[in-house]
Amino acid sequence: MTDSMGIRELSDRTDVSPHALRYYERAGLMIDVPRDDRGRRAYGDEHVRWVAFLRRLRDAGMGISQIREYAELVRADGAASRSRRLEILRAHRDEVRDRLARLSEHLEVLDRKVADGCAPDGT
Repeated sequence: MTDSMGIRELSDRTDVSPHALRYYERAGLMIDVPRDDRGRRAYGDEHVRWVAFLRRLRDAGMGISQIREYAELVRADGAASRSRRLEILRAHRDEVRDRLARLSEHLEVLDRKVADGCAPDGT
């Protein structure tokens, strides 16, 4: 990694606080973070992409333990763990789809109630 950035720049580029980035690392959610010759974290573009991915997983409702397992698999041997990582992502994708379907049903009821001017209809 020739071009590296410190935690402040990673924070600026990802809109995640340095405190949260340190937490991600302590909690085992980050990919490996090398250190420079003075012992400071030396992030690269792969960390920017990783943090963006972490945020998407969290925003989509994936739990910390699942993210930790996924990150451990990437750190251990990304290529060898590909099938398990795909399982994790597919299972979560299915959960998100189910949640979207339920939310869509809720939205239809709300739309109907708004269109009816909140008239009583048993729901």
